[in-house]
Amino acid sequence: HACTAASDSFDEWLPFQDETGKVGSSPNSITSQTYNKQQGYKELKEQKAEALWKAVECVIPDIRERAKRKGSVVLIGTPLTHRRYNQRYKGTYGPGVNPGKEVWELAGATTPINGLYACGDTSFPGIGLPGVAASGTIAANTIAPVGKQLALMKELREMGALQ
Repeated sequence: HACTAASDSFDEWLPFQDETGKVGSSPNSITSQTYNKQQGYKELKEQKAEALWKAVECVIPDIRERAKRKGSVVLIGTPLTHRRYNQRYKGTYGPGVNPGKEVWELAGATTPINGLYACGDTSFPGIGLPGVAASGTIAANTIAPVGKQLALMKELREMGALQ
């Protein structure tokens, strides 16, 4: 997995979205599938991906050859891909750090609404599968501390509900 900083302007992707800017109610809807068929989209996507290929080649010089091997999967996403599958404004992802704050000051699991907890790429520790999984663990541990979880698991095991 490789990604660039989400600092490029969304403006160059605007010609490929429909006039409403919406992508449909489902990632597989007809509306959501039109952008990637438009003239120029594939070329822009490949152009943007080139920076990633070159960066990865600094560490794995033959990465492009490896990517062509049987069993390899290469999927190139764009802000429109993120918008389509994540339903995110302008294809953004990850946390929106408040001005004057550091990324380590992201919102945690608790929210101003009693009983509502948050996790995912917008919560500490942020984007990526490890970060999202950790935020889910943090939310779970906020609701029920580890000691309580272990006690509940022991109780369930004694009842025969767990093996």
